[in-house]
Amino acid sequence: MKKTILFLLSLLALVSSCERSPKEMFDRQKSGVVLILNKYYYKMNVPDGETFYFTGIDDDGSLENLTTDEREIRNNRQMLSGTGFFIDKEGTIMTNRHVAQPVIDKEAVKESYNNLVASIRAYYTQQMDELDNAYKNLSMEKANCYTFDYDGTPYEDTEKMQDIVNRQDELEEQYNSLQQQREWLDNQMVADELKISVVCEVGIAYNGTRVSTEGDVIGKNPCEVTRVSDKDDVDLALIQLKDKKTPGDAYVFATDGKSTGGLVDKVTSLFSSHNDDILQIDQQLYMIGYNAGPILANTKRGILVQMTSGKVTQQPDGERLLYSIPTVQGSSGSPVIDSKGRLVAVNFAKLAVSDNFNFGIPLNKIQAFLKN
Repeated sequence: MKKTILFLLSLLALVSSCERSPKEMFDRQKSGVVLILNKYYYKMNVPDGETFYFTGIDDDGSLENLTTDEREIRNNRQMLSGTGFFIDKEGTIMTNRHVAQPVIDKEAVKESYNNLVASIRAYYTQQMDELDNAYKNLSMEKANCYTFDYDGTPYEDTEKMQDIVNRQDELEEQYNSLQQQREWLDNQMVADELKISVVCEVGIAYNGTRVSTEGDVIGKNPCEVTRVSDKDDVDLALIQLKDKKTPGDAYVFATDGKSTGGLVDKVTSLFSSHNDDILQIDQQLYMIGYNAGPILANTKRGILVQMTSGKVTQQPDGERLLYSIPTVQGSSGSPVIDSKGRLVAVNFAKLAVSDNFNFGIPLNKIQAFLKN
């Protein structure tokens, strides 16, 4: 019994001393956090089977770079950056859904498309009215093609008359062409949901590597999107290196609420369950990520990841984790860890009025996503 008590006390001593300094955690885990670049565009199928491509919706509500030429749209793709982290040895990286597969408001796209169709139809109608008026004016000119002799016998200027007839034929042909196009447009107005998909090309860069072009990221370390959450409130996705191999020196984050370290970490797991219930107000948290993407990451020493810190600012409810870690665009998908280096959340959103109140997807949601 005495030996057992001494052993347990020894284990408790190990547990009490298992917290690492921020620098120790950063140096240990930074290799497992990657910069993600995603070049993308949207593909839209309309009722007659025609395929359109575009890159987004501008401030005026118009579809940006709208075209039917896929080669053209590939030269005008949008690009976004984010953060991800390895969760296994097979090159699987966790990030946010909006980083891996950017969504777009389909109702807004439908409205924009219908407005575009309506505008073109109105233009065609205006052109047809102008052609109709020109045709009628030419009809009135036909009277000028006749002259009369002293006894009232009419004589026709056949050359002038033929010129008018030829011009009317041209107008009629243009009118009929526009009418056909207008009728085609009438069938293009979308009543139901449009079929819209996003076409992505995703790649990653490792901490400490040198990146000078987009090709250094997407071309050298290409990935494919393997899974996205189908739940609106779970902004998670998995991407995977196409070679399906996590670099041997890359840290792998545990998603089971434990650390991936040695004896101290294993002992800690025996004495502490890891869930939202143990996270407390004002508890220290850390985030490792690429705030502002390549803008801040690019240094003379290559791409460098950053560690930022904050505290739990609201008692967790199992749905989201609110903390004061500052974030900007590019930090989406960053791992949020506690003072023992354990994953507690994936950063995904910020409060619009402040950069210092941000949200993470808690561990229970992460585990449910991976389990399903």
